[in-house]
Amino acid sequence: MDRQEEIRSARKKFIAMAVTYFLGVFNDNFFKQAVLLLAVSAGMSGLQGRATELFSLPFILFSAWGGWLADRFAKKHVVIGVKFLELAAMLIGAWGIITLNWTCVLTMVFLMALQSTLFGPALNGSIPELYPADYVTTANSILKLVTTLAILLGMALAGFVLDLHLLPTRVPFGQLLVAGIVIVVALGGVAASFGVPHRPASGGRIPFPWTGPLRSIRDLMDLRGDRLLLLTIFCDGFFYFISLLAVLVINTLGLSELGLSKSATSILSVSLMIGVCLGAFVASRLTDDSRWSHVLVPGAAGMGLCMAGAGLLVTVSAEPSFALLLLLLTGAGGFGGLFLIPVTSFIQIRPAADSKGRIIAASNFFSFAAMWGSGRLFTIMDRALAPSASMMVLGGTCVAAAAVIGLQLHRIVKGQQV
Repeated sequence: MDRQEEIRSARKKFIAMAVTYFLGVFNDNFFKQAVLLLAVSAGMSGLQGRATELFSLPFILFSAWGGWLADRFAKKHVVIGVKFLELAAMLIGAWGIITLNWTCVLTMVFLMALQSTLFGPALNGSIPELYPADYVTTANSILKLVTTLAILLGMALAGFVLDLHLLPTRVPFGQLLVAGIVIVVALGGVAASFGVPHRPASGGRIPFPWTGPLRSIRDLMDLRGDRLLLLTIFCDGFFYFISLLAVLVINTLGLSELGLSKSATSILSVSLMIGVCLGAFVASRLTDDSRWSHVLVPGAAGMGLCMAGAGLLVTVSAEPSFALLLLLLTGAGGFGGLFLIPVTSFIQIRPAADSKGRIIAASNFFSFAAMWGSGRLFTIMDRALAPSASMMVLGGTCVAAAAVIGLQLHRIVKGQQV
């Protein structure tokens, strides 16, 4: 079978994977954005940080377990199992958002994170099994476009649905509608998961990683001999650290500092995701196996300059242009997508076939440890800085990271001729 025939034969299986991923990502972001908007509107903006920490915790504790499942069992069986876990999480979350029971809401956040912890290595590890290595970056770009669309729809619709008052109900109509939507979408995800391609497990009877996060730390330390892969995992973690902080800051920027509605605030976050979508498309055209690392420095620096510009615009203008703010946030997302796609592809391609799940899980562990840190840091920044000042701090951090990444790439190329 030649390359084009191999790509065409994998398309139907890839579509099933993409639909399953789309529905899960939509549900996650739709529910999470609805909860965060309700919390900020109720004067509980600090709940954003706590929810972020709780969402990150399963990835820190159980990423090694997710990698073991992906290597030990057929990935299709893993995906189906965790989609049922998502359905259970959404039932709990739906009750929580109807009653504004924050314990139920946070329980749902934890369970959604747990299913993502177990789901990610199985799904991401399937892409190199479907396609030839030189097509993996393109496949990841398509998947990123699909998932970014899910994030866009989820974050945008959350604010609009909450603002709906179509019927007089004891519980606000928007909250009831959010609860119904997440349950229906979760059922759709369960149905779509049965179309995920079935491939035999590749890891043999590997021992179960009982030590959890200690196993993930050891897996990362074992990568010291592959400095480029280790740097790439650092870049992946940095992207999620800074992007999650940006979303949390944008929520408070829109609702608290600019006095926007929930719908308008969601549009600010959506502009960031639209940019990621555009950046992912550009990355698929600009990068290949030999040039993928060339976009890391301009990607990080561009993210930083656009975020700093957005913060500065709000700081210096009494009535900042909403259109210009959207443009700057779209630019930040665009550079972020350009930065992220080649990083994601390299992490999938580089490891050996029998350790892909384990390495992807270790990368998830690091990324979500960084996201847990972003939740902690947001709580501090929310108390100490105005949201616009926080955006400028994030922008400066990205520019500094670009310099560090560039220096490390230079040393790796000089020392190993990568």
